[in-house]
Amino acid sequence: MDDEKIIGKTTPEWMPVNIVEEIVIEKVKKAAAELGGCGCDICVSDAAALALNEVSPRYVTTRKGALLQSIDSASYESLTEILVSVTKAVMKVMENPRHKT
Repeated sequence: MDDEKIIGKTTPEWMPVNIVEEIVIEKVKKAAAELGGCGCDICVSDAAALALNEVSPRYVTTRKGALLQSIDSASYESLTEILVSVTKAVMKVMENPRHKT
């Protein structure tokens, strides 16, 4: 094994991706806008982290740089669970954002 692969400087052509993460980030941005929350990177990241800790991951294998059809790949039940978690997370971040206003 060469040194670059050992220290992680190369990215494999195929890689596992948590498809739920893609969905959550998209839904957090939408929910923040609809609920009057902040859409800055800090608030989106905080809400996404809170929501992701409440839902089960779902990994798929994809090519590096490939676009995911994430919503089509999630079941209806999973999507409902994600939406509930995202809404709670966005509201929690709105109550106490980490950034300066």
